[in-house]
Amino acid sequence: MAKKFHSSVLSVLMAVAMGTVVAGEDDVTARIKPVGQVNIAGAASAPTTPAATPAATPVAATAPAAAPAAASDPGAALYQSKSCFTCHGADGKTTIMDTYPKIAGQSAEYLLAQMKDIKSGTRSNGQAAVMKGIVAGVSDEDMKTIAEWLSKQ
Repeated sequence: MAKKFHSSVLSVLMAVAMGTVVAGEDDVTARIKPVGQVNIAGAASAPTTPAATPAATPVAATAPAAAPAAASDPGAALYQSKSCFTCHGADGKTTIMDTYPKIAGQSAEYLLAQMKDIKSGTRSNGQAAVMKGIVAGVSDEDMKTIAEWLSKQ
């Protein structure tokens, strides 16, 4: 059956390419409604008056979580530059999804241990797969600085 179907499709494609009329083509053309200024087989195109064409309305882009406002603290600057705020929020408490942990206020030791475990692959549950690619480019010293800053938030 597949071979028969395949040859039927090829026959139709060849007939269309050669400009010959394929049985049933008129039925398809009759069901297609022109959009905009498309003109199908001599059918009148859709009106192009301003009343018929709705004006384009700009759509506001959804902004990602705001970056931490005060990056004077080295931990805040690293949190921002490593894009931690993108998922965990500018304050470490306002995550973009409920599945992401609220990390502000956790102990620095706990946060550092989690980041190191994710980086090494010791921890691979939950959202660890997302974090693994991020912490891969963060040094242990930078992780410690971020963890200390987050613990004070």
